Amino acid sequence: MTTQDRQFNRFAWAIRLSPVLAAIILAALWMAGAPPMVPDLRLSAPVVARPGDTIGLRAWQVDQDDEGYTVIVAPPVTVELRNAAGMVLAKTKLGKSLVQGMEGHLRIPDGLDEVLSLVALAEIDGRSVSVERALYVRESIESRLPTGRAVNAFQAYELGLMRATGSRRAATVLDPRVEEGACVPDLRCWLSVWVGDPEVVVRVRSVAGVRVESNAVPPSNGFARVPLVVAGSEGRVEVEVLGQDGAIVAAREVRLPVVPGGIVARASATDGRIEVEWDQLGGHEAVLVDVFQGRRWVRALSLSPSDPHLPALGPGVWRLQVRADLFSDNTAGVSYVVAADPKGPGRARQAADAVLVNADREGLDPLAVAIIDGAFEQTDVDDLLRALFAIPSFDVVAIGAGVSARIDVDETLEREQELRRWQAAAAILLIGLMVSMVLLRVELLAQARARRLLDDFGDEAPAPRGGASSGRGLWAFVLLVFVLMAVLALSKRWF
Repeated sequence: MTTQDRQFNRFAWAIRLSPVLAAIILAALWMAGAPPMVPDLRLSAPVVARPGDTIGLRAWQVDQDDEGYTVIVAPPVTVELRNAAGMVLAKTKLGKSLVQGMEGHLRIPDGLDEVLSLVALAEIDGRSVSVERALYVRESIESRLPTGRAVNAFQAYELGLMRATGSRRAATVLDPRVEEGACVPDLRCWLSVWVGDPEVVVRVRSVAGVRVESNAVPPSNGFARVPLVVAGSEGRVEVEVLGQDGAIVAAREVRLPVVPGGIVARASATDGRIEVEWDQLGGHEAVLVDVFQGRRWVRALSLSPSDPHLPALGPGVWRLQVRADLFSDNTAGVSYVVAADPKGPGRARQAADAVLVNADREGLDPLAVAIIDGAFEQTDVDDLLRALFAIPSFDVVAIGAGVSARIDVDETLEREQELRRWQAAAAILLIGLMVSMVLLRVELLAQARARRLLDDFGDEAPAPRGGASSGRGLWAFVLLVFVLMAVLALSKRWF
C-alpha cells in the first residue's frame, strides 16, 4: 500500500461521517429555532398623551388550558412610566376587570415633553415578565387612534334627499338620527327626528327590514322620538312629516346604521354621577367601558348590571365605548355624556363645541350650529344631546389587541436564528468542499495510476475511453448535495 493510499484511508472515516455531521448541524439548527416558553403578557395603552392627563390601561395574559383552548388570564400587573434613562416617573397597579384581564389608568406628570416608555410588569409562574411600548407626551398632541366600523355599504348611515311640498318647503327641517349611533338587530333603538315645527307629526314607515313600534308621533321641543327594531342585517325606513290635515309635508328615506351582534348603550349624568345602560343579545352581563375625551383614551373600567355607575369623571364631554370583551372593538356600543362645567356655557353648548371640533374631519353638523346660534334655548337639554351625538357615535375608536411580551423575544430570537442559519450553511458548505476536494483528488490519482498501468502493458493495450471511470464526477455530485443542504439550512420555513 502506497503512502497516498494510507492517507486516503485515514480520510475515509471522515467522508463516511460527513452526511451524519451535516444532519447533526441541521438538527441542532432546528432545535435552536424552537420558540422559548415566554408567557404572552399583553398591554393595551394609548400611543400619545398630554402632561397632566390620565391614560387608560388594560393588560392580560393569553394562555392555553389543559385541553389546548385559548383562555384569558388576569395576573397582577403593575405599569410604570419611564424616561429614556430608565427612571420611573409614575406607576400604578391595575385592578382586576369584571370581564377579562386587568384594567386601570395612569396619570401623566405635569411638565413632560418627550418620548417615554410604558412598561407592564407581572410575575407569572415564578418568572418576571414585562412588555414595553412607547408613549409620546406633548402638550398639543392629538390622538391618531383610527375610527370606523367594519360594516358593509348597506349597514352604514345614509340620509336620502328630502322631498318637501307646499308653502313650507323652504322652512321645513327633517333630520332623522339614531340616538344610539347604530341599531343592533333584534334590539330596540330610537330614531330622533329633528323637525323644529310643533304643528306637525312624524310618521315612520318601514321600507326594508325594520319593525316600527309606534304610529304618528308629535314632536316635543322640536324632536320626535320613534322606537325601532331592525329585523335583519340591514334596515331602511321612510320618515314623513304630516301636517294638521294629514297631508305629507316632507319626507326622506333613511338607511339605518346597523352593527350585527353589537351592544346598544346609553348614558346619563346626574349630579356628577354617570349611569350606563346597555342591551345585548344573549343576556345582560358585565361589560368593559373605555372612557374617551375627544379621541384620547383616558380610563379603562368595567361595569356589572347590579352596579352600572361610573365614578365621577369631572366636567367635560365624555365618550363611552361599551364592549363585551377585549377583542370586540367593532361591535362596541357608543354613548356620550356631558358633565356640566360650573364655569362653562352649559351642557348643550359644551356638546355643540365638542362636535364642531371635528367639523373639518366629519363635516359641519347643522344641529350643533343651531345650538350655538341659540335656536334651542327653551329645549330640553337631554333631547338635544341625544340627537347631537347620534351621528358621531356610529364610529368607534379602535384600541387594538395590545402589545405582546413575546414581540421583543421573537425579534431577538429571529435575529439570533438568522445568524445561526448562515453559520450552519457555511459549516455544511465547508464540509462539502473538503469532502469534494478529497474525492476529486482520489479520482485524479486513480486516473493517473490507470494511465501508468496502461503504459506498462505497452502500445498494444487499448486506449482508455472518456467515460470508462465509474467514479468520474462523483466529487461534483457530492458537492451538489452539500450545497442543497446548505440552502436548506437557510430556509426560514423549516429552520
